Amino acid sequence: MMPMKNLRNKLIQFGIYITLIAFGYAIARFVNLPHFEVSKTIDISNVITLIVTAWLAILITTVFEKQNNDYRVEKDLIITRVGNVFDIAASLQLESNTGRIHLTEASSSIKRINSSLVSIYKIVDKCHFSITDDIKERIKNNISDLRSILTNTPVITDEELTSQDLPITIRDSIVHYNKDRVSEIEVKFDVLKDLLLELQIEINKK
Repeated sequence: MMPMKNLRNKLIQFGIYITLIAFGYAIARFVNLPHFEVSKTIDISNVITLIVTAWLAILITTVFEKQNNDYRVEKDLIITRVGNVFDIAASLQLESNTGRIHLTEASSSIKRINSSLVSIYKIVDKCHFSITDDIKERIKNNISDLRSILTNTPVITDEELTSQDLPITIRDSIVHYNKDRVSEIEVKFDVLKDLLLELQIEINKK
């Protein structure tokens, strides 16, 4: 509706301009102005050319405005989707900072982040712009690292097995992290959030 409203407004403006031009010409024909000479005849071909040129200018401007508005809507929707992924990551980061998290929650949240990004990339492929492979690869590697440090228990030696401060232990489906692992997880999440913001900025610049 908005493009049609804009077109209607432009046509009204165009009509006003033509009316003013015609009115001015009529006055000039019937009023003698010193030092000015106005032709008493009208070249119809010039008038038609003027009208067609003005009409095309209005039409092209309206089409470009609609196209730009459509592109802006596309980008805003995709940026919002990336923002949703950011929220999932931030929520999971807060939970992991407590030093414990349910294994299912950690695994499902990472899966949601990954699947949401894949969905966003597929949507972008249908739009008028693209996302660089570099940012995709960096996000992918970061998520892979997060999945590993959140849920995978490292190979440990017999000596480490008796330690009371293992980086990660799983008991009754609850994952427990020591302080070093919590710090490592936090750094990885901060990197992921920075990458998601970078992705939003890249999309906005397209």
